[in-house]
Amino acid sequence: MICPHSYIKPFRVLLLAFSALFLFSEAYLPKIKPKGVKTIVIDPGHGGKDPGCNGNLYKEKDISLGIALKLGEYIEKHLPDVKVIYTRKKDEFVELEERAQIANRNNADLFISIHCNAASNYAVYKDKNGKVHYKTFTDKKGKQHKIEVHNPKPFGSATYVMGISNEKGKLNTAKRENASMLLEDNYQKTYDGFDPQSDEAYIVMSLWTGAFVEQSADLASKIQSEYIKKAGRVDKGVQRQSIWVLWRTAMPSILTEVGFLTNTEEEKFLGSEKGQKYMAAALFRAVRSYKDEAEGTTKKYDDDFEKEEPLVNENLSRGNRNEETAPTDSAQIADAANEELYNGFIKEADDYYKAKKYEEAQVKYEKCNELKPEERFPLARIEECKKKIVEQKSKLSVEEQKQKEAQAKYNTIIATADKLAAQNKWDAAIVQYKQAEEFIPEETYPKEKIRELEKNIAEEKQKKKEKEEVDKFEKQKHQAKLEADKHTADSLLKIKKEEDNKIAAEKNKADTTPVKPKDIVNIYKDKTPKKDTVQKVKSNLPEGKAGIVFRVQFGMSETEPDLKADKYKNIDDVWYYKVGNICKLTSGSFTNSEDVIKHQEKMRNTGYKDAFVVAFKNNQRMDFKEAVKQLAGK
Repeated sequence: MICPHSYIKPFRVLLLAFSALFLFSEAYLPKIKPKGVKTIVIDPGHGGKDPGCNGNLYKEKDISLGIALKLGEYIEKHLPDVKVIYTRKKDEFVELEERAQIANRNNADLFISIHCNAASNYAVYKDKNGKVHYKTFTDKKGKQHKIEVHNPKPFGSATYVMGISNEKGKLNTAKRENASMLLEDNYQKTYDGFDPQSDEAYIVMSLWTGAFVEQSADLASKIQSEYIKKAGRVDKGVQRQSIWVLWRTAMPSILTEVGFLTNTEEEKFLGSEKGQKYMAAALFRAVRSYKDEAEGTTKKYDDDFEKEEPLVNENLSRGNRNEETAPTDSAQIADAANEELYNGFIKEADDYYKAKKYEEAQVKYEKCNELKPEERFPLARIEECKKKIVEQKSKLSVEEQKQKEAQAKYNTIIATADKLAAQNKWDAAIVQYKQAEEFIPEETYPKEKIRELEKNIAEEKQKKKEKEEVDKFEKQKHQAKLEADKHTADSLLKIKKEEDNKIAAEKNKADTTPVKPKDIVNIYKDKTPKKDTVQKVKSNLPEGKAGIVFRVQFGMSETEPDLKADKYKNIDDVWYYKVGNICKLTSGSFTNSEDVIKHQEKMRNTGYKDAFVVAFKNNQRMDFKEAVKQLAGK
């Protein structure tokens, strides 16, 4: 076990190293497996509480997961005989040792760990005398470290296999990727005291050669080649490094650093959907090629992965240059950037030329000529391309030429139609798709898009129709309510009119009735005007809006009635109120017109033919019309 806090003498290191070699060669290292790739474990680096390295916009854990999921999807879809296993499929923390053991438990044939790179400079400051010093901090163990800040200049992709090359300046990659174990609980016990920040701890690991280095290096080379060929990456090579997950996996294993998040342009590319698809596609082509070779098959592919449009590196196109080889003179920097961009275009042009894509090759050679007008090679190739293009066209039959022209027009119209569809201008897009169909009738894409957009239009119309129906229903409902309210008000006014007529008739009758002696006494006693009073039988009768209630008046009495008499026992809620010395009897107490009208009909059906509706507010008789208006909110 390696002690991170002790000084390890050279002979002790050698003793530990040879012990480790003996142990792993006998107890841990597996036998070489038969050829074939049936199970692949994909390991998105970092996750959860371990973000990895951070750029200005993105975190390593998110980019590595995005590329990993796309790679797994490509393998599952296009290599159906291969089982894909992920060490994680979401943002969660998985221990380094567990990542390796997932591959070992599942007897994987390949282990692919996906990461992002980072570069840094040491932060400095000047003291009061102008002397420059490094900024430092002290860790929990009392050890001082230089503070690092982002170095935005380096860019490019590298792929690592387990091995010896822990050269000065490159050991930081292994330290950074192994540092995740520091976030684990009881990591010293899990990793037998291994200290990822100790240079001495890597001596034993670096002596391990491994049974699968050759196969791992083969896959790594294919990955780097695909990064350059299609994804426009700058090649930082296949490197050997003492990385824990590569040390502990019992199958061909690689760890790929897809690019630098500390480089602004490369970070934007890797964080984009397009960039992640390109990187995943490059990894897929490398895996497919490795699988075919491992299984002894030779296949040629003409699918979307092979037809993928090659990219030009975003840093090179801007004239940026890697820090490791960047000259200090500004003129030299410009010349170096120009040279690297020229070489990139030359390679692309040559690839097109070999593939007999002379028109594309001519465009690239012309860009080379713009960069270096004095170079004769691009000029010669431009002339050759022109001749080849003429020869190709002369060999085409009239029908083939028409097909080619139709394809070009088709592509232009489809691009316009797709743009209109994305803007939800579906009718206009359908017109364009139908025009595209006329040029290449056998293409299914326009037909599918037309069906899709017609479905969208139909759904939109249906939604609009349903909304109109809902609006119409609500309008009718509102109108019906207004009419019902008007009908109720008219009915109540009619009832009030009948009541007024009844009261007038009663008054007229009272005026013509001879006065009895006892009435004379009552009149004498009550000759001082008094307010109408109300005697209620129950105290829990409801009150309506602003204290307004309706009751049904069914009779009168010259003396105060005994409401408990038998003649009233079948009448609900009997009340009476006085007008002068006349007691007027009422039944019920209602807050809305519909209920009081029903009760009026009930009273008339039980024999009180002249029963009519009266209104009260706060137990005081009020004008019926005014009560109706107040209840209607007018």
